[in-house]
Order: sequence, then structure tokens, then C-alpha cells
Amino acid sequence: MHEHGIVIEPPITGNWVIYNPPGHPALAFDFLAENESKSLYKKGNFLRHLVTFISVEDTLTWSSPVFSPVNGVVVACHDVEEDREKISFVYDLLSLLINKAKVSDGFGAFGGNHIMIYAGDFYVLLCHLKKGSASVKKGDTVKAGQQIGEVGNSGSSIQPHLHIQVMSSDRYFPLFKNLLPFKFSRGKVNHGGTWTTQENIELRSKMHYLFEKLNV
Repeated sequence: MHEHGIVIEPPITGNWVIYNPPGHPALAFDFLAENESKSLYKKGNFLRHLVTFISVEDTLTWSSPVFSPVNGVVVACHDVEEDREKISFVYDLLSLLINKAKVSDGFGAFGGNHIMIYAGDFYVLLCHLKKGSASVKKGDTVKAGQQIGEVGNSGSSIQPHLHIQVMSSDRYFPLFKNLLPFKFSRGKVNHGGTWTTQENIELRSKMHYLFEKLNV
């Protein structure tokens, strides 16, 4: 039994915001990188992303390093799905709705490139990684804070982001049926423009966070 519930290390560093779309499971989270002005873009803005095609390299999230949030063993590493490198919000959203992934397509059609880690009594799944970025393989032992990949735009994703969930088993399907609540060990949370350092952070959609790299 975990004294404070399941607490894991942040798998990312820097400024991030959670944007969970309607219908997204409450116990899983989508992280997008932002700057101090809360923009998601290196070049351009959301309006440009909305009405035309931009490169994933114009976003701050693309290629961000992903770190293991736990000490554990890699039980799945999928690293062959292509990334969509030209993105348009409306076009990609409609395409996702029209061309829905099916279970028969395999989990890669949903989560894209992904890594699952067994942490002793739960599993952590990190999705939508960049093709070819995985630095681990199935069976490897990893330490919290160790880089294991980069954020991409693979699978059912309309823009680069990192999806993270904690599960009671290693089963992908039915989707989201084995999710467990979890917290991040530490970080800063922005409340009305003021950063507050916190431990055992409960994650919330549309909240802004600042994470520092764990020393390993």
C-alpha cells in the first residue's frame, strides 16, 4: 500500500499544461509543452495551427525528452509508428473522427509509439512518442529520471503531446478500463500567475506546471 497513493516522478521537464479533450478519461493526462507566456508554439500561434498546416517542429512539445517516472522493467516498447509531421488542428481532428482506430489495428493505432514500465505493483504507460526515439527495449531495467524517448505525434494524436496513465495490469484493451489514480512527486503549480512548489501533485486539466529534472 502506498502511503500517499501511487506517486511517480514527472516524465518531463520545463513548463507544461494539461489539455484533456472532451470524453478523455479522468485518470489519464495529455501534456503539452509551453513557454512562460503559455504559448505552445516556437513559431506562429494557435490561429495559424487552426486554419493552415504547420510543422510539428513549430511546437514546443515536439522532440521533448521523456524520462522514466519510476524504477522498473520495460514490459512493452513500440517504436515503429510514423509521426504526422505536418499538422492542422481542424483537418487532423476531423480525420481522427472519420478514420477512427479499431482494436483490430493494434494499440499502436491508438497510442502510437509507446513504452510501458512495470513498477512492482502497477504499470506506467507513456504514449505518442517520436518514431526511433526509444532508448530502451522490452526487458530493460530502468531508473526514475532516465531518458527513455522523446515526445512525438504518432498514433491517434492531432498534435505533439505526451499521454501518460497508470494501470493495474498490462492490458491495453478495453481502453482505459484498468486505470489507477496517481500523483507526481514534486513540481511547481501555477495558481493565478503565482508559482507554488508542491509535493504529491494532483494533476488537473488546464493547469500549468513546471518540472525540474530528477538527478540520477
